[in-house]
This record gives sequence, C-alpha cells and structure tokens, in this order.
Amino acid sequence: MAILTEARSGSEWLGSLTNNTGRMGKSAEWLGVPDLGFLPASLDELLDAVIEKGATPNDRFAVKLFARHLRWAQELYGGDFLQALRKRHQVELIFLERRDRLRQAVSYARAIMTGRWKSNSVRTTGAESYDFAAIYRAYFYIERGYAFWHAYLRLMGLKHQHFFYEDLLADPKPFLDAMASLQGVAFEGDFKTELNIQRDGRTEEWMRRFQEEAQQSGLVLGLIDAPAPRTFENMRRFLKKEPLKGRIQVL
Repeated sequence: MAILTEARSGSEWLGSLTNNTGRMGKSAEWLGVPDLGFLPASLDELLDAVIEKGATPNDRFAVKLFARHLRWAQELYGGDFLQALRKRHQVELIFLERRDRLRQAVSYARAIMTGRWKSNSVRTTGAESYDFAAIYRAYFYIERGYAFWHAYLRLMGLKHQHFFYEDLLADPKPFLDAMASLQGVAFEGDFKTELNIQRDGRTEEWMRRFQEEAQQSGLVLGLIDAPAPRTFENMRRFLKKEPLKGRIQVL
C-alpha cells in the first residue's frame, strides 16, 4: 500500500489510525535517512529496507510518498522507486489531497520553523514568526507536489482511490475502510490515535495576514527567488526536514 500525498495533508493523523491496528502496514516516510535509519547503497537495497520497515506481522505493507521522495530516489539511485516497487509487488494506491492549500502551506511553514511535525513531538528548532516568503514558498511547493501526483497517476494510467482531508475530518472511516479493503484486512474495533489536530488561532491569523499582503503587493516577485544551492549541507538539511540555506525555487 502506498499513500501518495504531500506534507501537512493529514497523512500523519490518518496513518496513526491505521498503524495502531497493527494489521495495515506501518505508514511512514520511509524514503529518507531519518526514518529509514541509514542510506541504502542501491535502489534494490532501498526497496528491501522500505518493505521491511513498513511491514506488519500479517505481511501487509505501507509507505507514505511525497513527490520529493521519488525525486530523492531518482537522484541517488537513477530509478523510479514507485515503479520499481510495483514491479516487485502488487501495490494498491491511495491519493490523499487537501483542498485548502493555504492552510496547508501555513501548517508546513510553521512545522519547518519549529520542527514539530506531529502534535506530540517536541519543538526542535526556533520560535514561530510570521514570514510571508516562507508561506509563499510552501504554498507553491505543495501545489507542485500535488500537480506531480495528478500527472504521474494519469500518465501511468494507475488505478487509485482519491480522498480529501477535509472530507475525513468529521469521519475518517471511508479512508480506513479503503485501507482495510485494499489490503484484504478485516478489522473490528475502534481506531485509535495519539495525535491531535495542530491548527489554532495563529494559523488563522497568518492566513489573514498573508492574503492581505498578497492583495497589496502581489505574488510575482516570488518568481525571481533563486533556488537553494545544491550543497552537501542543504542535502543534509533536506533529509532532516530543516530549512535550506538560500532561497527555494517555487516554479
């Protein structure tokens, strides 16, 4: 099972619900050194490690994939991770999207600032401070990621189930039922999670400020931002989900 999505889409919350059953694989961002625990020497070794990490004792497997994960694997190993995985195994696909891109971008910018990617994680970096440019870059980064998945699924002709985060907030059962059905797993009982929704008044305040500034100043200036340099330091920061040194290209 592969969940195709982007950062701050609700995938952590939904993944915690299925992961806690112990029967639907262990969904996580396995394509990366922080979660995987080491840097595989080849694409085959990466496949082996990800499958092992994402498996539950009943031989079910799950992995969460962002567009940047496929780019990372392509740059390091010269291959399409998802295609290679599908050649080895029968892999069902779920595409998880979020309609409210601006709230998602604010959430992403805040997580980068604080290092808090989950509601139960400890702040690891600096304090939060409103930053128009950070939200701007996050917004277009997320849009590019979703556009990639739409194009990838369409061009590859891949069958998948499509969900929106907003439709699952009140009742995540459709997503959970799909995960169980696609994996041939029968599960009875309550789905449990240790996570809470992180949105608060600051999110709403930042959204309002961003929209006001965008109306006043426009958005085109962001197009001339220089890309972050491809240095070893930025690669390390990318793998650890830390802010890159230099500007991030958004288009």
